Order: sequence, then structure tokens, then C-alpha cells
Amino acid sequence: MVENSNKETLDFLKKRKLNSREAALYLGISVITLRRKAGKGEIASYKDGRFHFEMSDLDEYLLSKRRSSVEQSREVAAMLNFKISKKWKI
Repeated sequence: MVENSNKETLDFLKKRKLNSREAALYLGISVITLRRKAGKGEIASYKDGRFHFEMSDLDEYLLSKRRSSVEQSREVAAMLNFKISKKWKI
């Protein structure tokens, strides 16, 4: 049973094109949220009756969210007159 699960995980990671359920699982969001973001153009997608997502596009989305999170933290810190220490690695 465990070997089968590991094989499924490896097969999943080798795929380049994911369906909505797989992409939502990869991003850690619900399928509804994923489709909403894809419809708004926040996440790149392909539609041929159903949404499909490239793994590289999902990675770009995750990286863009990480950057804006750090930028927002810096803005909040600046507003509160705190200096962000280099040892925090932010």
C-alpha cells in the first residue's frame, strides 16, 4: 500500500500538465479558489472545456505570492518604524 502511494506521488510530480484537482492540491487551496483565480487571470491556465495547469505556471504563482508577502512585511515594518534585521533573512 505504501509503495503504491509513493509511486502515485512520483507520477504526480513527473507530470507537467495538471487538472484542477491536482493543481489545487499542489497549491494547497480548494478547487473552487483555484478556478476563481484562473478565471480572473491570477493563475495561468488552459481551458478546453476544463481547466489545465502547467506545473511551471503554478511554481511562478507560488513565487510571486512569496515575494509580495515579503514586500508587505517590509511595508508594515517601515510604517511601524522598525528595521528588519538581516539575521531574520526577510
